Amino acid sequence: MRKPPKHMLIELPTADEIDQLAITTPRFEVRNIAFEMGEKRADLDYSPCKGQALVLIRGEDGTALVRRRGSADWVFPSDRIGPNEDIQKSVKRIGSEQCGLAIKSLELAGIYDVVWHYSNVSIKRLHFVFAAETDDCSCQPDKATGVDEARFFRQIPSTALKDDIGLFAVSDCSEK
Repeated sequence: MRKPPKHMLIELPTADEIDQLAITTPRFEVRNIAFEMGEKRADLDYSPCKGQALVLIRGEDGTALVRRRGSADWVFPSDRIGPNEDIQKSVKRIGSEQCGLAIKSLELAGIYDVVWHYSNVSIKRLHFVFAAETDDCSCQPDKATGVDEARFFRQIPSTALKDDIGLFAVSDCSEK
């Protein structure tokens, strides 16, 4: 087994935000997920963030998924949480920008401690998974977000479930 790099970039929310999550979601289990990226180097040319938000948006016509520019895969809407952005507001932003949907209800379903081990650095980032509902019937993504298409699916395609994050997200949200 290859040894991970000695340097780790850690992106976490503030202590106050973690405390607030602990108060509102007692007895919450944090899942640990690691990805070995082999000899691939991490691309560190992006704005700082305090985590990642992934949202499963359910509507009358199924679950909203997005297809990102340059990919054929359908995945759950997700994005980084800005350093000064409220976690729940970021989830509503993601629903609006990537799917064109207004979220009417929102519930934290899971927190995942994710680490990517690259050849030059390891990146540790919390992923916040939310179960959401909408009354909207059609998706209209903002193309500036890098999402080419968004739509509802009655059956979630396997591309959205190809890693532990997608699998755990569906499992955790089904309990909400």
